[in-house]
Amino acid sequence: MAYLALDIGAGSGRAIVGYFERNKIVMEEIHRFPNPQIRLGNTLYWDFPMLFSEIKNGIYKTIQNGYELKGIAVDTWGVDFGLLDKQDHLISNPVCYRDSRTNGIFPSVFERISKERLYEITGNQLLEFNSAFQLFSMIKQENPQLQIASKLLFMPDLINYFLTGCMCNEYTISSTSQLINAQTRQWEPEVFEALGISTNYMSKLIQPGTIIGQLRPEIAEETGAGRIAVIATASHDTASAIAAIPVKHTNWAYLSSGTWSLLGIETDQATMTNAALNYHFTNEGGVNGTIRFLRNITGLWLLQGLMAEWEKEDGKKIPYESLLAKTELSKGRIIDPDSPLFTNPASMQSAINEYCKLNGLKPLQNRGEYVSTVLKSLAAKYGTVIEQLSECTGKPIECLYVVGGGSRNEWLNRLTANAINKPVISASPESTALGNILMQLIATGEINSVDAGRKILAGSIETKEYYPQSV
Repeated sequence: MAYLALDIGAGSGRAIVGYFERNKIVMEEIHRFPNPQIRLGNTLYWDFPMLFSEIKNGIYKTIQNGYELKGIAVDTWGVDFGLLDKQDHLISNPVCYRDSRTNGIFPSVFERISKERLYEITGNQLLEFNSAFQLFSMIKQENPQLQIASKLLFMPDLINYFLTGCMCNEYTISSTSQLINAQTRQWEPEVFEALGISTNYMSKLIQPGTIIGQLRPEIAEETGAGRIAVIATASHDTASAIAAIPVKHTNWAYLSSGTWSLLGIETDQATMTNAALNYHFTNEGGVNGTIRFLRNITGLWLLQGLMAEWEKEDGKKIPYESLLAKTELSKGRIIDPDSPLFTNPASMQSAINEYCKLNGLKPLQNRGEYVSTVLKSLAAKYGTVIEQLSECTGKPIECLYVVGGGSRNEWLNRLTANAINKPVISASPESTALGNILMQLIATGEINSVDAGRKILAGSIETKEYYPQSV
């Protein structure tokens, strides 16, 4: 019996099948599909009908490949959501977090509740695109959708609803919203009241590893999968990725490296000090009752933007490896990857040029220097954040585990080892799918705990270590 991980990022999605065999989790990618952002008028949307069609296609292909499924689970990026009306119809395609509707929202928010109080309650990094601020922007704009809305479902919850007919809000994805109390780990009425958001939109919170329900009969028939279980994994993709880290050390930090870089540690309780607020750390839900104390950093989004621009110029795809091979790391500049200039520019190359001009840096001369600038700047940012993590928590950090697609970037791993002056351990680029499947295995009793799962992964995942001065 196998399990299907529907791992959907803010650019592409995948259906990956996995099963437990000979004390290893074995996986195979079955289906990959784009998840583009679509601009209609002045609004940036996700194409949910297309996305759901591809999800059903992934289930169908899995069955056609001869797999008998025992469970399905969905993980996605955070903060975005869909609204359902009183007849449980989707009111509109979900709006993308990179949309401009929350630009400049903070002054209006802080008139109602101070940033210090918001952080004291939620522990979330104050980012303009957080769910609470998206909803508040809709209230300010008197968006008529709110008048007919009955329920709010975050992206994995929305997919799970249309798969099963069951409504719930999974904890790890909900914890990215700025609407959860980080101590009680429940919806926080004070935030809803301050921002004028109805608590009636929210559903019961469930924990990772909960069986939500079975595939709707029509989807079971359409895909040929039967009435199999749909399981709540750690639905925030980073939470799933961290669940699958093959831990061999005691004092470790993690870096989930992709479009976003999420750098942090796993703790038992939230950390909501003034230093944590000022350093922009967030407290989000993890598996097994843990908190992910981390910093959201703009990651390989910059490099992805550059490559998309150059591929359009050249009229062909640029191999990632060949671009890195031509990069002269010594010639890059150090920029702040979190500058607002890089949020969603029409041209990433122009945005980097503008940053250099505004900050007195020499202009970049060629593509190699752009790539070098991105990699060196990310590594430098990681070094700063590692120091801040230790300062905020008082905990020493011995090593950094890197998971996600960026774990394969050897140049970045070497630069990072130098920047943090600690070993960097590259784990699986498929950690999110591994964590997704691991939580399904726990839900059905094939593996008895997260710790047991991590020990299994430590014995089966090939890792590579990078040490300072290895560039």
